[in-house]
Amino acid sequence: MAEIRFKNLTKKFGSVVAVDNIDLHIRDGELLALLGPSGCGKTTCLLMLAGIYKPTSGEIYFDDVVVNDVPPKGRSVGLVFQSYALYPHMTVYENIAFPLRIRRRPKDEIDRRVREVAKMAQIDELLDRKPSQLSGGQQQRVALCRALVREPDLLLLDEPLSNLDARLRIETRSEIKRLQAELGITTVLVTHDQIEAMTMAERVAVMRKGKIEQLSTPAELYRRPENLFVASFIGDPPMNLLRTQQSVENGRPRLNGGDGFVFSLPAEFEQSLAAATGRDVVLGIRPEHVKIVGRPGEHAVRGEVFMTELLGRDTLVDVRSGDQSIRALVPGDVPLEIGENVWLELQPQYVHLFDAGTEARLPDLDLAGSEAAAVP
Repeated sequence: MAEIRFKNLTKKFGSVVAVDNIDLHIRDGELLALLGPSGCGKTTCLLMLAGIYKPTSGEIYFDDVVVNDVPPKGRSVGLVFQSYALYPHMTVYENIAFPLRIRRRPKDEIDRRVREVAKMAQIDELLDRKPSQLSGGQQQRVALCRALVREPDLLLLDEPLSNLDARLRIETRSEIKRLQAELGITTVLVTHDQIEAMTMAERVAVMRKGKIEQLSTPAELYRRPENLFVASFIGDPPMNLLRTQQSVENGRPRLNGGDGFVFSLPAEFEQSLAAATGRDVVLGIRPEHVKIVGRPGEHAVRGEVFMTELLGRDTLVDVRSGDQSIRALVPGDVPLEIGENVWLELQPQYVHLFDAGTEARLPDLDLAGSEAAAVP
């Protein structure tokens, strides 16, 4: 197994900075996800780990060894591509065995290891088939077995589920997670799908423009995003982010969103709002923490139902309140009509506050013994 470290790692392509001076520690046996939009640098990091790209500056450590100048064949790395890259003229057995054959391993060892990984991935009955005779999920497991048969110290997964349909994606990510946990191989998953990252990884590094915006467990990313980018990227449906101006009335902080949108906060929030660099504050709250109530309340705002989307068990309701659009996730059987006036309760214990200028999270409240808290 391997412990991986990036130290001041930078990769440039001409004047374009793809990876910008990042530090990262991947623990031995951990499954870590690099998550972000296209062009954020996550695949560049993966290819530097594989030895395909050489860093412009900084170091990559496998355990305590700098591997910047070690070629791909000298690294104990298994790589699974988005496109599977299976040889169409070879059987499943031959595809899996190929990395061992080019290393001239003994035939009995090749046979034993091929059958071991195929059984582990539950494709041992498919060894005589060609790739064209397999489903997308089966082809992905063959590609995974071909990477695992080498018994690598590091497994790299580059958008491994992108070509699968929704149901198969759920099944295959469970299989990959099970195999990784069973084998204990240090694994780096590159993906733009935040659900994939959150369900599979022990920790997630959210990237933007070559930098790591936040490195945390999935639960911490969801409960306490450190800036507006992470808040907007994590969560499905996404967090409501409402640009407001702060004020105080009768000793209570208020957030004014324009054209009648006013939201009152408990008095304790004043100390958090005081850390903002200006008056503009972004109020964040997830749709599942917005309730539709029958009458006005202390933390309720009025709005009009603009759109509803039935998701099965739940319904996503888009409500317009003044200049703001607020989404609420409610039970699927709640009767709502387009144009209906409703009251929305924004539960203050689930409110996130961000500085609109710096986009950084405002300090959380220390409200021991209080019912109101910035983070649940």
